[in-house]
Amino acid sequence: MADKKSLVELLPDLIAKEFQLSTKDTLCIEEKNESSCKWVEFRLKQSMPCFCFSIDKKRKKDKGDPIFPFFNPEVGGICSKNDAILICQKQQKIYVFLIELKAGGRKSLKQLEAAKVFIQFIFARIKLYDLSKDNLENLEFRGIVFSCRQTPTEGITKHKKIEFNNRNGLLVTEQECNQSYNLTVFLK
Repeated sequence: MADKKSLVELLPDLIAKEFQLSTKDTLCIEEKNESSCKWVEFRLKQSMPCFCFSIDKKRKKDKGDPIFPFFNPEVGGICSKNDAILICQKQQKIYVFLIELKAGGRKSLKQLEAAKVFIQFIFARIKLYDLSKDNLENLEFRGIVFSCRQTPTEGITKHKKIEFNNRNGLLVTEQECNQSYNLTVFLK
Protein backbone atom coordinates (compact mmCIF):
# COMPACT_ATOMS: atom_id res chain seq x y z
CA MET A 1 0.00 0.00 0.00
CA ALA A 2 1.24 3.52 -0.79
CA ASP A 3 2.33 5.84 1.98
CA LYS A 4 -0.59 7.42 3.80
CA LYS A 5 -1.18 11.10 3.28
CA SER A 6 -1.75 13.79 5.87
CA LEU A 7 -5.39 14.78 6.38
CA VAL A 8 -4.99 18.05 4.47
CA GLU A 9 -3.34 16.20 1.55
CA LEU A 10 -6.00 13.47 1.59
CA LEU A 11 -9.14 15.63 1.63
CA PRO A 12 -8.83 16.92 -1.97
CA ASP A 13 -8.93 13.27 -3.08
CA LEU A 14 -12.03 12.54 -0.98
CA ILE A 15 -14.19 15.65 -1.46
CA ALA A 16 -15.66 16.17 -4.95
CA LYS A 17 -14.06 19.07 -6.85
CA GLU A 18 -17.39 20.92 -7.18
CA PHE A 19 -17.36 21.53 -3.41
CA GLN A 20 -13.70 22.56 -3.07
CA LEU A 21 -12.61 26.18 -2.62
CA SER A 22 -9.18 27.36 -3.76
CA THR A 23 -6.58 27.78 -1.02
CA LYS A 24 -3.58 28.98 -3.05
CA ASP A 25 -2.54 32.30 -1.44
CA THR A 26 -5.93 33.60 -0.38
CA LEU A 27 -9.29 32.04 0.35
CA CYS A 28 -12.37 34.08 -0.45
CA ILE A 29 -15.74 32.90 0.88
CA GLU A 30 -18.76 34.63 -0.63
CA GLU A 31 -22.37 34.64 0.49
CA LYS A 32 -24.65 33.54 -2.34
CA ASN A 33 -27.87 35.23 -1.25
CA GLU A 34 -28.74 38.91 -0.99
CA SER A 35 -27.04 39.84 2.26
CA SER A 36 -25.10 42.78 3.60
CA CYS A 37 -22.43 40.29 4.70
CA LYS A 38 -21.14 39.41 1.22
CA TRP A 39 -17.60 38.05 1.66
CA VAL A 40 -14.59 37.36 3.84
CA GLU A 41 -11.05 36.72 2.72
CA PHE A 42 -8.27 34.82 4.46
CA ARG A 43 -4.61 35.35 3.61
CA LEU A 44 -2.92 31.96 3.91
CA LYS A 45 0.65 30.98 4.73
CA GLN A 46 2.37 28.74 2.19
CA SER A 47 4.09 26.91 5.05
CA MET A 48 0.75 25.85 6.56
CA PRO A 49 -1.23 23.32 4.49
CA CYS A 50 -4.96 24.06 4.24
CA PHE A 51 -8.03 22.62 2.55
CA CYS A 52 -11.43 24.27 2.27
CA PHE A 53 -14.81 23.20 0.95
CA SER A 54 -18.42 24.27 1.02
CA ILE A 55 -21.60 22.20 0.98
CA ASP A 56 -23.80 25.31 1.04
CA LYS A 57 -25.90 24.39 -1.98
CA LYS A 58 -29.46 25.69 -2.12
CA ARG A 59 -32.26 23.30 -2.91
CA LYS A 60 -34.56 23.89 -5.83
CA LYS A 61 -38.25 24.39 -5.25
CA ASP A 62 -40.13 21.09 -4.82
CA LYS A 63 -36.84 19.14 -4.79
CA GLY A 64 -34.97 17.34 -2.04
CA ASP A 65 -31.84 18.78 -0.50
CA PRO A 66 -28.85 18.41 -2.89
CA ILE A 67 -26.44 17.48 -0.07
CA PHE A 68 -28.70 15.47 2.23
CA PRO A 69 -31.22 13.84 -0.16
CA PHE A 70 -32.10 11.18 2.43
CA PHE A 71 -33.48 13.84 4.85
CA ASN A 72 -36.89 15.46 4.59
CA PRO A 73 -36.03 19.16 4.07
CA GLU A 74 -39.39 20.18 5.51
CA VAL A 75 -38.20 19.16 8.99
CA GLY A 76 -36.73 22.32 10.48
CA GLY A 77 -32.95 22.48 10.55
CA ILE A 78 -32.24 18.88 9.53
CA CYS A 79 -30.54 20.01 6.28
CA SER A 80 -28.78 22.99 7.89
CA LYS A 81 -25.39 23.87 6.38
CA ASN A 82 -22.74 26.51 6.98
CA ASP A 83 -20.84 28.55 4.39
CA ALA A 84 -17.44 26.81 4.52
CA ILE A 85 -15.21 24.37 6.39
CA LEU A 86 -11.50 25.20 6.45
CA ILE A 87 -9.01 22.61 7.70
CA CYS A 88 -5.43 23.70 8.45
CA GLN A 89 -2.47 21.90 9.91
CA LYS A 90 0.08 23.74 12.02
CA GLN A 91 2.80 21.30 13.06
CA GLN A 92 0.94 18.32 14.61
CA LYS A 93 -2.26 20.24 15.40
CA ILE A 94 -5.20 20.22 13.01
CA TYR A 95 -7.59 23.18 13.14
CA VAL A 96 -11.10 22.83 11.77
CA PHE A 97 -12.73 26.22 11.16
CA LEU A 98 -16.50 26.17 10.73
CA ILE A 99 -17.30 29.41 8.93
CA GLU A 100 -20.63 31.21 8.66
CA LEU A 101 -21.42 34.59 7.07
CA LYS A 102 -24.51 36.22 8.57
CA ALA A 103 -26.34 39.52 8.15
CA GLY A 104 -27.38 38.99 11.79
CA GLY A 105 -26.49 36.44 14.46
CA ARG A 106 -29.60 34.29 14.00
CA LYS A 107 -29.26 30.51 14.11
CA SER A 108 -25.51 30.56 13.51
CA LEU A 109 -24.59 28.39 16.52
CA LYS A 110 -26.85 25.54 15.35
CA GLN A 111 -25.37 25.80 11.84
CA LEU A 112 -21.86 25.59 13.26
CA GLU A 113 -22.79 22.61 15.44
CA ALA A 114 -24.37 20.88 12.42
CA ALA A 115 -21.15 21.50 10.44
CA LYS A 116 -19.09 20.00 13.27
CA VAL A 117 -21.27 16.86 13.27
CA PHE A 118 -20.93 16.62 9.48
CA ILE A 119 -17.12 16.93 9.41
CA GLN A 120 -16.81 14.52 12.36
CA PHE A 121 -18.71 12.00 10.21
CA ILE A 122 -16.15 12.46 7.42
CA PHE A 123 -13.25 12.13 9.86
CA ALA A 124 -14.81 8.99 11.39
CA ARG A 125 -14.95 7.38 7.93
CA ILE A 126 -11.32 8.32 7.28
CA LYS A 127 -10.34 6.81 10.63
CA LEU A 128 -12.46 3.68 10.03
CA TYR A 129 -10.59 2.92 6.81
CA ASP A 130 -7.24 4.09 8.23
CA LEU A 131 -6.69 6.48 5.30
CA SER A 132 -4.64 9.24 6.97
CA LYS A 133 -1.32 9.20 8.75
CA ASP A 134 -2.52 11.96 11.12
CA ASN A 135 -3.92 11.39 14.58
CA LEU A 136 -7.54 12.48 14.14
CA GLU A 137 -7.93 12.78 17.90
CA ASN A 138 -5.81 15.95 17.91
CA LEU A 139 -8.39 18.22 16.27
CA GLU A 140 -9.40 21.67 17.40
CA PHE A 141 -12.82 22.84 16.21
CA ARG A 142 -13.42 26.59 16.04
CA GLY A 143 -16.49 28.41 14.81
CA ILE A 144 -16.18 31.79 13.12
CA VAL A 145 -19.30 33.87 12.50
CA PHE A 146 -18.77 36.88 10.27
CA SER A 147 -21.44 39.58 10.40
CA CYS A 148 -21.96 43.26 9.60
CA ARG A 149 -22.73 44.51 13.07
CA GLN A 150 -19.83 46.95 13.15
CA THR A 151 -18.78 49.53 10.58
CA PRO A 152 -16.62 47.76 8.02
CA THR A 153 -13.28 49.22 6.90
CA GLU A 154 -11.53 48.49 3.65
CA GLY A 155 -8.34 46.55 3.13
CA ILE A 156 -6.51 44.15 5.39
CA THR A 157 -7.22 45.19 8.92
CA LYS A 158 -4.73 44.80 11.73
CA HIS A 159 -6.97 42.80 13.98
CA LYS A 160 -6.65 42.68 17.71
CA LYS A 161 -6.18 39.32 19.33
CA ILE A 162 -9.10 37.13 18.34
CA GLU A 163 -10.93 35.69 21.32
CA PHE A 164 -12.95 32.50 21.14
CA ASN A 165 -15.73 31.84 23.64
CA ASN A 166 -17.00 28.40 24.60
CA ARG A 167 -20.57 28.10 23.35
CA ASN A 168 -22.11 24.76 24.05
CA GLY A 169 -18.73 22.99 23.78
CA LEU A 170 -17.59 24.79 20.61
CA LEU A 171 -15.07 27.64 20.58
CA VAL A 172 -16.72 30.51 18.65
CA THR A 173 -15.73 34.04 17.70
CA GLU A 174 -17.72 36.76 15.93
CA GLN A 175 -15.90 39.05 13.50
CA GLU A 176 -16.69 41.65 10.87
CA CYS A 177 -17.39 40.46 7.34
CA ASN A 178 -16.44 42.19 4.09
CA GLN A 179 -12.85 42.13 5.42
CA SER A 180 -9.50 40.45 4.78
CA TYR A 181 -7.84 38.55 7.62
CA ASN A 182 -4.51 36.83 8.05
CA LEU A 183 -5.44 33.26 8.96
CA THR A 184 -2.77 33.18 11.65
CA VAL A 185 -4.80 35.53 13.91
CA PHE A 186 -7.33 32.71 14.34
CA LEU A 187 -4.69 30.18 15.41
CA LYS A 188 -3.59 31.81 18.66
